Amino acid sequence: MAGRFQFVVAGVFACLNLLCLPAVSQAETYYFMTVFGSECHPPKPQCAHSFATIVKATGQGSDYSQYELEVHSISWLPETMDIKVWRMTPEPGDNFGLFETLDWAIEVGADIRQYGPFQITCDTYRRALHRISIMDQDLLQYQAVDPVLRTEISNCIHAISGIDPYDPRTRYPLIRIGHSASEHIAEVFHQNGLIINPEANHHWLDHRMGLQCYPIEHGEIEVPLIAAGFGRPGNRRQEILFPEASKPVRPDFVIPPGIRNVPRRR
Repeated sequence: MAGRFQFVVAGVFACLNLLCLPAVSQAETYYFMTVFGSECHPPKPQCAHSFATIVKATGQGSDYSQYELEVHSISWLPETMDIKVWRMTPEPGDNFGLFETLDWAIEVGADIRQYGPFQITCDTYRRALHRISIMDQDLLQYQAVDPVLRTEISNCIHAISGIDPYDPRTRYPLIRIGHSASEHIAEVFHQNGLIINPEANHHWLDHRMGLQCYPIEHGEIEVPLIAAGFGRPGNRRQEILFPEASKPVRPDFVIPPGIRNVPRRR
């Protein structure tokens, strides 16, 4: 009897000790997207480009310098990086990294503007990785003026807009290029509920990624009053389902916790 009593007392003390242990914090994960546009003045179509970064931030607490950043890029260009606007047949394309693209834009004399960073949904992040997987598997070809119905051929604008599960290419017409096209992408993404609170300031990401070393302007998007705070408008068609990416996607680069920025790659 005494032995059983001692066993119960020991069990009670063990439970109390567990309750006194500090709680283990769960890691938090946030997702962000920045849409960039480049264009020359006077306009030159061969230096107009839209590209984007998609970032997964994982960490704890409110000190974002301690979050790990996994950075992916969508920058779809010809393998040669030589844009032939009036070429009527597709050619091999390549998905270039963020710093490669920024350096290319500067070399061709283009002005760079960014829209964001915006917080995005987890589903949007997953669709972006699926899009990158398609490009990594050479399942996409490049053509500056791409056909509407042949989605295996894409220009830089539709390489990004392909993330949108609600609207086809016709919502992203080629009457816009460069800054205007990139602004339009961000605005439609917001109207379709892919962007969370576009007025929130997430420019700490720019410093962590070393973007302050580049001559980049900051653009603003127009937030329609009817869509603000209500997500995707109800008149959108049914969501287009994407299959899972069949090939693991490697990030453009990773910034470990505690590293405030990455060195300029030029």
